[in-house]
Amino acid sequence: MEGITRKNQDLESTLPLTISAQYGLIDQNEFFDKRIASKDVSGYFLVRKGEFAYNKSTSSDTPWGAIKRLDRYKNGVLSTLYIVFKIMNEESTNSDFLVTYYDTDRWHKGIQAIAAEGARNHGLLNIAPVDFFETTLSLPQDIDEQRKIGEYFKQLNDLITLHQRKLDRLKQMKQGYLQLMFPRNGESVPRLRFANFEGGWKQRKLGELVDTVKSYSLSREVETDEPTGYRYIHYGDIHKKIADLIESDKQLPIIQGGSYELLQQGDIVVADASEDYVGIAEPSILLERPTDRVVAGLHTIAMRPQEICPLFLYYLLHTEEFKRFGSRVGTGMKVFGITIKNLYRFATLFPEKEEQIKIGNFFKQFDNTIILYQAKLDKLKSLKKAYLQKMFI
Repeated sequence: MEGITRKNQDLESTLPLTISAQYGLIDQNEFFDKRIASKDVSGYFLVRKGEFAYNKSTSSDTPWGAIKRLDRYKNGVLSTLYIVFKIMNEESTNSDFLVTYYDTDRWHKGIQAIAAEGARNHGLLNIAPVDFFETTLSLPQDIDEQRKIGEYFKQLNDLITLHQRKLDRLKQMKQGYLQLMFPRNGESVPRLRFANFEGGWKQRKLGELVDTVKSYSLSREVETDEPTGYRYIHYGDIHKKIADLIESDKQLPIIQGGSYELLQQGDIVVADASEDYVGIAEPSILLERPTDRVVAGLHTIAMRPQEICPLFLYYLLHTEEFKRFGSRVGTGMKVFGITIKNLYRFATLFPEKEEQIKIGNFFKQFDNTIILYQAKLDKLKSLKKAYLQKMFI
């Protein structure tokens, strides 16, 4: 490898880059939705397509930093905290192979050897370029073998990227439909509507349409591995999407038995606490009749829809209108919360029951497609992870 220290003195590029474990070297504005780099980037490293960069910042996913090749753009600029390099001899080292090699953990051992204990500074490894280039890599001597391995993983990465883009587009489409199929502020009908439905939607308060099911302050301490016939919905599992569209109660944690008011099919359970306003009243729904006894646990509000389609209510709680309401009535500084009194004050427009059912089923089918694509993507990522473990030493 050959280190690169060329500066962007002639402002050949004004594109600030950052490293993402998923997307590689990517535009800061696209990744963070804002610019982190300073306005004057003349002192930054100028990186050209095909060159590599080592980000020494650590995280739970990248305990020894991340190394990626610039593929998306002709060039870009990086902070001088990065180590930038290129392949010295492409006749002996294949670039695609090296990209894949740095997707493994096989290079971590060399970094561990040069990163002295206590050399982390606010998550940044204190590694000098001269030491980095002294680390050894384990490569096949046969360039053709490198090339075949590199080509295989490039095709696999392209397939993963394709599925990721399809999944992202589906999620964007869903958000678009959520905006189109619920009325905007000041309007009584949505912009997009199923055929044969007419007339304006009517305003109601949420508290008029649901009954309350008792929630319990059940923390993680009540969980057990022993079968008891009892399970619960914990607010943390709602945020983690473990409890979301609950097709089977088997996906929920087992808890110790007790005397509880039980949840039923169609009940909605929301998290009444969140780290940000976006997650306030994040909902989950029991789609099927539980086989075990299921209860609402810590930091939850449980509702039993009476005059409203449960699926319609679930998706209504995902709309921008409800999120804005949550940000207005939510309380707290480090942890944001919503009370049942404030939640039930939410007033909005509702269609007749038949139209509610149509809307709820439409979005459920959409989510089924998203879940299918997510499963395909996860399978491809697992396949890649397995091959990375088996094909490198």
